[in-house]
Amino acid sequence: MKSNKQLETYIPFVNFVADIIGPHCEVLLHDVIDVQNSVIAIRNGYISGRQLGCPLTDFGLEMLESKAYLKQNAIVNYLSRTSGGEKLRSSTYFIKDEEDRLIGMLCVNILISPDNQVVKDLTDKLINALFTNPAAVNTPVQENEKVVESLHSSIENVVESAISKIMDVYDIPVERMSVEEKTAIVQKLNANGIFKIKGAITKVASTLQTSESTVYRYLSAK
Repeated sequence: MKSNKQLETYIPFVNFVADIIGPHCEVLLHDVIDVQNSVIAIRNGYISGRQLGCPLTDFGLEMLESKAYLKQNAIVNYLSRTSGGEKLRSSTYFIKDEEDRLIGMLCVNILISPDNQVVKDLTDKLINALFTNPAAVNTPVQENEKVVESLHSSIENVVESAISKIMDVYDIPVERMSVEEKTAIVQKLNANGIFKIKGAITKVASTLQTSESTVYRYLSAK
């Protein structure tokens, strides 16, 4: 309850950032205790199609599982993409309790290259000030720049995105994968926190064309 009260103090900040930057900026507040119904405040959710009660993203799960918040207060200016293919510059601020445990994430997602130059300049200055990072928010996308996060509104799509991100590394069809390769995929997904999502085991088993019991066996393999 105490953590929830602490998170609630950030809800006005969600509105504050969204009001300043404008309609091309999506701002969310995540409660990481409930990753399946993580979004507790959101503005301009039409950008990604998300709303209250949507799950944490695949990248959010990775940050939670890796405990990135212990080494830094925020991750800024990474490339994300909506399910419709629009690219954004995203930044995440880690909200921790008195014992340095992560309880929430404040996320700012800005559509790249807004038309209004004045708004663009304000966006850069505000985000740089908030996250104390000198990099420009609206840095042009490089041809080989990797999309770090996929912004989805459903649990199923979050799981699919996490699986796809890892499967893309393997340049062979799943039916030709070895047991070792499938084991590595399952263990990487586990390291990225995807099995915190209910039903992920079933989806992974289907994608790898194997049984749920086999996925559990891959998880316990050394």
